[in-house]
Amino acid sequence: MAHTDTQILIEQAKSVLRKNDMGGWSRPDPGLYIHQWLWDSFFIAIGQRHYDIERAKAEARSPFRAQWKNGMLPHIIFGDADGYHAGPELWHCERSPMAPDNFQTSGVTQPPMAAEAVVRVGQKLTAKERKEWYHEMYPRVLAYHQWFYRERCPRGDGLPVIVLSWETGMDNTPPWMHIMHQFAMGLRAQLIQQANFTSIMERFRKDTEDVGVPAEERISTIDLYAVYDLIKALRKYKYDSEKIISEHRLRIVDVAFSCILIRANELLKEMADEIGEELPDDIKHAMHVAPHALETLWDSKTQQYYNRNVLTGKLVKIPTVSTFMPLYSGVLPKERVKTLVAQMHDPKTFGTPFPIPTTPINSSYFRPNRYWQGPTWVNMNWLLADGLERNGERVEAKGLRDRTIDMVARGGMYEYFSPMTAEPAGAKDFSWTAALTIDMLSKDN
Repeated sequence: MAHTDTQILIEQAKSVLRKNDMGGWSRPDPGLYIHQWLWDSFFIAIGQRHYDIERAKAEARSPFRAQWKNGMLPHIIFGDADGYHAGPELWHCERSPMAPDNFQTSGVTQPPMAAEAVVRVGQKLTAKERKEWYHEMYPRVLAYHQWFYRERCPRGDGLPVIVLSWETGMDNTPPWMHIMHQFAMGLRAQLIQQANFTSIMERFRKDTEDVGVPAEERISTIDLYAVYDLIKALRKYKYDSEKIISEHRLRIVDVAFSCILIRANELLKEMADEIGEELPDDIKHAMHVAPHALETLWDSKTQQYYNRNVLTGKLVKIPTVSTFMPLYSGVLPKERVKTLVAQMHDPKTFGTPFPIPTTPINSSYFRPNRYWQGPTWVNMNWLLADGLERNGERVEAKGLRDRTIDMVARGGMYEYFSPMTAEPAGAKDFSWTAALTIDMLSKDN
């Protein structure tokens, strides 16, 4: 991309981030996501660090202001805006004694990108500034990681149990929807489905036409109401992890989430080493066992990684972009890397003109413009490009970044894109698309 074109795209991205800046934290977009989302803020900070380091620090710091007393970071911190379809009145987090006193939040988390953002911001600081930054942030990030191993890892294998698809950040990804329909459909959702009331219920949705996003680009109505019912079940347990882990109908070991946590621990260690701290035993144990446990999610027959349903102990053999996420978690054997790279380029599955589709094109779930059931997402490409590079695939990493930038240049700063045509979809003026575009365009990304 020519220098002039690069500068134009960077300025467009900065304009989006200014539009979504709420003063110390950012909303994902102006219409649909009108509060603060967890992993969004960390991705946003990664972009902001290139042109406003203090604003990037504020963004990376901001999710911790509503950290729960047990260390959990909630996936939404609610602001003053009204109209969001899954607002605080759905969650009722005040029922938990662990909820923060001065904020309304959701009762679940999202992929733990905190350590990545803190370290990336740290890379832009002097050695003295970086130590001060890590001294401030390390205890907070550590408390978050320890929450997973204390409350979400009953097997002690370092792979957390995830209890709602929204925790994965990939809200309607096919393996989760498949298991939800099999094991965890609430009575209301069943009745809507059986009575064929879906078209009627669509009229009451606040996450589609009311905010300028066509219904066919969002999670299906029946799936959305089923998720609502699961949230009500979690609030019935008062967000008590012990009860949830023993009784909740939806418990999954998620490939992508596990990989992000594995990588996050390595980055946490990097922070600890810099400031002379020793990691506690629970983190050390997880770092030792989790990479080995991750291999239990590999299916040798299909040569892919899959989620595991905790209730049955079986792999959910529905392929998604998550199969590539072990590249991000750490360094894999060269043969495994070659296998995964070959699948990325297979024109029958993931080898689309604008990589990487969230669902392979030969899947019955594939919809090129529907949320996490087909479209290409900039954040997933960013994670996978980083993983490819650390696995020695620098040419592949550069190619993925270049094609992602081309997609954004064609379609604009949208939430996601068709992997076939780069047609934009979802929310317009999307913050992490803007932020990660800046990062990928920067020479020292």
